[in-house]
Amino acid sequence: MKSANNESARGVSPRRPVPSRIARAAGSLFGACLLATGVARAQPPTVIEVQAGDTFSGIAARFTGQARDWRKLYDRRSSGLPNPNRIQPGMRFELISEASGRRYLRLTGASESNPPAAASPAPAVAAPQPPAQAAIAAGVPTLPAAAETLVVGVLPNIGAAALMAQYDSLKSYLQRMNPQKVRIVLPASFKVFYDSTMRGDYDLAVAAPHFARVAQVDGRMQPLALYEPRIAGQFITLGDGAVAAPGDVRGKSVAFANPQSLVAMYGRQWLQQQNLEAGKDYEVKPARTDMGVGRMLLTNEVAAAIMSNGEFRGLPPEESSRLKILEVFARIPNFVVLGHPRLGTERLANLKSQLLSFLSDPQDGSAFSKATGITGIVEADEAQLRELDAFVAPTRRAMGGGN
Repeated sequence: MKSANNESARGVSPRRPVPSRIARAAGSLFGACLLATGVARAQPPTVIEVQAGDTFSGIAARFTGQARDWRKLYDRRSSGLPNPNRIQPGMRFELISEASGRRYLRLTGASESNPPAAASPAPAVAAPQPPAQAAIAAGVPTLPAAAETLVVGVLPNIGAAALMAQYDSLKSYLQRMNPQKVRIVLPASFKVFYDSTMRGDYDLAVAAPHFARVAQVDGRMQPLALYEPRIAGQFITLGDGAVAAPGDVRGKSVAFANPQSLVAMYGRQWLQQQNLEAGKDYEVKPARTDMGVGRMLLTNEVAAAIMSNGEFRGLPPEESSRLKILEVFARIPNFVVLGHPRLGTERLANLKSQLLSFLSDPQDGSAFSKATGITGIVEADEAQLRELDAFVAPTRRAMGGGN
């Protein structure tokens, strides 16, 4: 979650990168950052229990990498599943790997409250569209009509404990406003979140702006609401350190809190405008799981850091109090809440209305605003979303897709 900070009160005038130059730098930044952080798809367990919102194609994609390849793991007789459109929460599938190299998912059982669907003649199932469209295309396994849980995926841009504490308020609010239960999902990484969003695993997705634009363009996810204020891209240094200007990091290391974030893309471009080229004039260091950027600065492992205002706000107070915001180099669109088309026009309209009214709720909305610094939730503005078009192709490439 990105949240507000009062950089303007510091008298700092933000400078925005030139979009065309950003676009040229975006691909190289993403590729380098993904290599540096060692992003990889986590191996799923060989036995998977179906959860609310799961689809057969989505489960198969955990092993094949692509929802459109679900047929590789489906055999009507061997899988014990007459119709892949009819899976229910509680069913359990096991990945079977034969000596011949043949693999398929086999239905092994289900909880007593969720027995397997009765056998019925299987329809001619059409191959799914690209990953996020799996639940939209005719005949493709989709969300059960009677799903009891609204699944909300949230980009893990800060620590899981802090993020879950923030989104408990949204969960409570949505559960009061809707008959369904709500489940907040915090994926292990940006890559896992992106893949899950594009597969259609989430009913609602709280996404970074560049991810949201790709999910809208490629996955037909519908933007419902946009957080305010804009995200501040910040250049952070030690409060009493020797770095007084961007040029002072020449020959040193710069930490990036989330190397795959849009702020990182803007930050590297901004440093290029200061005649600082990554890998030549300074070393890029991603935050490690055992040491965040705050401690990397405090231990002099790096000379400066590129962070959003939300990431800076998420640092422990004993760290952030010893750091300073040297410059705000950009303000970019904030996070976007997207809805999956499978929910239907009326349901999406209701959820949109609830999101737009969330912060005015005295029970949960005010708590969310206080915890995150979010000052407004407004209707997603297509003009702001179009600002992100320069990042669509680099984001696809960086996340393992094509142009």
